Amino acid sequence: MADYRRSIVWRLGVNPVCYLWSGFGWLDVPGDYVDPSGARYLGIGSLIEVPALQAMINGVAQRPTFTVSGVTPETLRFANEDRGEIRGATLHVGAVTFDRDWQIEGAPEWEGRFTCDVLITSGRATDTGRELTIQLPVSSGDTFRSNAQLAWWTDADQRKRSPTDAICNLVAQMNQGITRAWGPK
Repeated sequence: MADYRRSIVWRLGVNPVCYLWSGFGWLDVPGDYVDPSGARYLGIGSLIEVPALQAMINGVAQRPTFTVSGVTPETLRFANEDRGEIRGATLHVGAVTFDRDWQIEGAPEWEGRFTCDVLITSGRATDTGRELTIQLPVSSGDTFRSNAQLAWWTDADQRKRSPTDAICNLVAQMNQGITRAWGPK
């Protein structure tokens, strides 16, 4: 039976660079194209709500939010103090693989490169006390609100914009590899 052990690594491009991983203790990671000399990552326990990372497809960029819950009041204080440095910083998210003896098997496999947004810190009362949370919304690619949405050029889309315009009424009959004469039948 194959053993498959992976942990998530974060590289936050602030000054100094912040290296975190989803395990416990310190993790020495060998060099790669992001950090040629390697780096030492601090374990933060487990990350919660790590969204599935997606590639930018059809011009739609992803805006995931990473959440770390159960942080100490000191960590929350540090996050609030460094909030200004984080906005606009580059975040690399990847994974490291471990062998059967929990020894790292090479450099991280980077799965996403993001730009950080505003750091959000919060706390809520629970049955056992107070739970402190840090959320980091990030964006991939160009996700400004002013970007136009992707147009599919379907008859339904065109009719939403202009109910009497029939310019796209034959689009549904078009397909790759099909030739159709333009104009009325």
